[in-house]
Amino acid sequence: MISLNSTTYRLGNLDNYQAKLNFQMGGSKLQFGSDDSVTFGRLTHTEDKIKTQKGIVEQIERADVLNKTSDTAMKEAKLLLEKIKAEELIKANTSTTSIEGLEAIAGVIEGYKQNLFNLANTQTEGQYVFAGSDASVKPFSMDASGKVTYNGDADLRKVAVDEGSYRERGINGIDAFFYVADSASKGGTLTFKDGDRITDQDGKEWVFDNVANTLTKTNWDGSTQTLAATPPVAPATEYTTTVPNTDGTKFEARRNMFDMLDEAISSLRGLDSAGNPTLTYEDRRAGISKAIDESTKAYDTAVIAHSELGAKNKTFEVSKERAESKITQLSILEKELGNSNLTEVATELKALEISYTALYSTINRTFELSLTNFLK
Repeated sequence: MISLNSTTYRLGNLDNYQAKLNFQMGGSKLQFGSDDSVTFGRLTHTEDKIKTQKGIVEQIERADVLNKTSDTAMKEAKLLLEKIKAEELIKANTSTTSIEGLEAIAGVIEGYKQNLFNLANTQTEGQYVFAGSDASVKPFSMDASGKVTYNGDADLRKVAVDEGSYRERGINGIDAFFYVADSASKGGTLTFKDGDRITDQDGKEWVFDNVANTLTKTNWDGSTQTLAATPPVAPATEYTTTVPNTDGTKFEARRNMFDMLDEAISSLRGLDSAGNPTLTYEDRRAGISKAIDESTKAYDTAVIAHSELGAKNKTFEVSKERAESKITQLSILEKELGNSNLTEVATELKALEISYTALYSTINRTFELSLTNFLK
């Protein structure tokens, strides 16, 4: 018998090649990484890049939901603060407003305070937008006396906007609802009240201890820095501290807007710091004038915070567009690397058909020949 080993080997190769071409007719160029290791490596890298960019877009979209919710809340907060000043406090500061009128205005401002409190605790998708770094914490709480306390922090969560690049998301409760009551640069004296939030030029908070009379900042590595604070002498209520004598250092004492509203309401009702109705009409007017000045600061703070939020929203918008553009370009490259050329594949299949015909013709002729005729 004539050996058909070489013919069988050729037939096997044709069968493998046909299987590869049939796979490529489905649109994919590479069935196995070994088909073209270089192209396969580039394709895998490109697919990973696409997944990364899609993950970034998803994070930006989530951040965008929180930022837009914060934006809406800040718009409403600004309107409330404007009404408190322009419609209520200025009206209360006129000589024609009676004691009864001041009491009525106090009730209106109390209602605005509650609305502002609700806005400060705005949440979306189970996250509080003004809580700082931990969005699960309810940022503001109110006790039975109406005292409002901030439970969040001065930090912000960061969101990836590109590979290795991060941006801060939203604004915290200090940025939005604490106005600057006093500020001082290096070597200067900062005046503040117990309950104010003290921040430095880097936005880091210095926590006040009213027992030890100290301000303490915790650094990223766990170490701490401490400053001494001088307590007030009655009837004064404000503490003082000396800002470190280092270039670029600036401290700010941020006061809770709700404390400002409480003081305004007390002045309107003639209540002293102990809650007793001892204030004269002139004392009330003096307190109202101070409240107008403080409410102006509060409104200006809200405007600045809202502006900063808008700038951040724009940054995320541009970052999303850039990430989506990258996904488009990478998807085009992925197709170029991974998609087969159907015209070429069809041409090769036709050529393969001819090769099959020729090989099977040879096999048939081989079986028809005797060994003697084959040798001839």
